[in-house]
Amino acid sequence: MKYLQNMVISFVALGMLVVLACCASDTTPKNTTMNYWDKKKGDCEEVLKMPHAYSLNQITYCTKVWETYRYVDDIPLKERSMYAVAFSTVSHQATDPYDRSVADAALARICIPRHPMDASGQIREEMPSELVCNSSVGDIRIAGQAVASKNPFERMKRTVEVEEVSDKAEKASNSAYNKATAQRQKKSYNKAVSLYKDALESNPFNIQAKYDLASMLAVMEDENGALRHLEELNSWDHPVAEKRILDARSDPDFDNIRDNPNFKLITGYVRVVVVNGAGNVGMQKVKDIKNRLEKKNIPVAAVSKSDRVELQPQIWYREGFEDYAYKIKDNLSFSQKVVVSVMREHTNNDVLVVWGQPEALEFTGNTSGPVVQGERAKGSENKLDDLVKGVEDAKKSADHAQDVGKSLTDFKK
Repeated sequence: MKYLQNMVISFVALGMLVVLACCASDTTPKNTTMNYWDKKKGDCEEVLKMPHAYSLNQITYCTKVWETYRYVDDIPLKERSMYAVAFSTVSHQATDPYDRSVADAALARICIPRHPMDASGQIREEMPSELVCNSSVGDIRIAGQAVASKNPFERMKRTVEVEEVSDKAEKASNSAYNKATAQRQKKSYNKAVSLYKDALESNPFNIQAKYDLASMLAVMEDENGALRHLEELNSWDHPVAEKRILDARSDPDFDNIRDNPNFKLITGYVRVVVVNGAGNVGMQKVKDIKNRLEKKNIPVAAVSKSDRVELQPQIWYREGFEDYAYKIKDNLSFSQKVVVSVMREHTNNDVLVVWGQPEALEFTGNTSGPVVQGERAKGSENKLDDLVKGVEDAKKSADHAQDVGKSLTDFKK
């Protein structure tokens, strides 16, 4: 008997050690993005630490690199405040709304309020005594992983168990929801919002009421309110809630906030534009590309035309969306020779899918040359003769496609 007791005690002790070991390993932060930051940062560490010595364009660029690759949980308060000077500079002074939103997201992620700017245009650092994760830059709290490389909302996704309520509470919630829908149809938006909240008061996990409340607030241009409710819906562990988050990607009610970085992160929405660079001969192919992407649950935000002849399909992506660009390439079964390159222009578009084919030259009088930073490519002399000859001689070789892709920096719609 004593031998059995000792055996039981040993097994219990071993089990406790295993549990403690698991808990210890679970709490260890997994710094998965620092290596990317070290590889991609270039001079950005210096730029962000001494923004007064660099131009606004340089600070803005480095803020985007930071938001793409930098892991922030390991940064002490004093350093966070120092980096916030650079982000505050962009937030105050950038002319592009997207650039300002990226800077605000960077401030929110390091939990430092935006530093004020004085009358001379200088940022005055006001270091808080503690992290302020519910700061003035918005209601969405972001911490930890870099925005584009690791989605912070993924860590909250489907983490809250959806609980059932009593029949009486469910009936009251559904009644309020139906009244809210009726008011919405009458365009009595404030009443609709109040009734949606009543529905959620009776049943906090009324999925449809939660979604419709978020969409109603988006229509009313209450960006923070809409994002807050979408964020909560994203955390509910229920297949219908997950489907509604996917629905938001293409729901026109969210048009007002669709380009908000946090909306993209919560819903997985990526702004994809398909560009026809082959004129009339490419129209059907562009339609096919759009239909094919949307069947794969990749909504296309717009279809536009290039005023130049493109000889080869190309895919362009904004910093942080490289993986998505290659995902689109695979879904379209594009050849391995197709150019996939990063855009250097300021744009809200995340991915441009450009259709091109040599046959388009036979049906157009367009003789514009490829663009290199706004100037015609050397040797083209306002015509495509040398470029066409190169394509024919190389038989559309991959090397030539790469040269063309690297030279293009802008697509005129």
